[in-house]
Amino acid sequence: MKTKNYALLLTIAVGCLLAAPVNADDARVKQMLQTLTGRLRAAETERNTLLSDKAQLEQEKKTLTGKVDALNKQVAEDKAKLDTLDEKQKELDETKESLAKWTAAYEQIQTAARKSDAERSKLASESILLKHRVDDRERKNLELFKTANEILTRYEKFGLGEALSAKEPFTGITRVKLENQVQDYQDKIADERVKPEEKKK
Repeated sequence: MKTKNYALLLTIAVGCLLAAPVNADDARVKQMLQTLTGRLRAAETERNTLLSDKAQLEQEKKTLTGKVDALNKQVAEDKAKLDTLDEKQKELDETKESLAKWTAAYEQIQTAARKSDAERSKLASESILLKHRVDDRERKNLELFKTANEILTRYEKFGLGEALSAKEPFTGITRVKLENQVQDYQDKIADERVKPEEKKK
């Protein structure tokens, strides 16, 4: 803008000089021409400086624009990475929550397994005791069966003569013999009988 003003001024000054009367003082005209020429040179120098500054500023603007674009691209990449990290953090949180649930379920299963194992051990020991009782009672039942068969066999062989001699009032030997046998059978049955204390076990 200043360069245009100086060029316009210079043109006006030269025009004035040419239109000035010939008899005007030459020294004065020369001085004015020198002043205007100096101003013109200063304006051209200033114009060249401004053009150089403008080119430098444009170059800096271009460089800064490139840097801004690079930074915007970097920001976009960083945002994408941050979004990915957020997704991974969310997945990690879900995995932790799932792991906590599985751990709790595993502990419940372990507790149930321990209870079941303790119960199984208890039932196994009770089963052994019951098996021993059954074996013992089967043995006693067999002994009672044998005693009952022996009684029936003796009763079958008990004849009329023995019945009469058992009722014989004077000596009573047969009767005592029979009472002793009955007492022996009662003792055997009592020995093999399941006692109330054994039931409580």
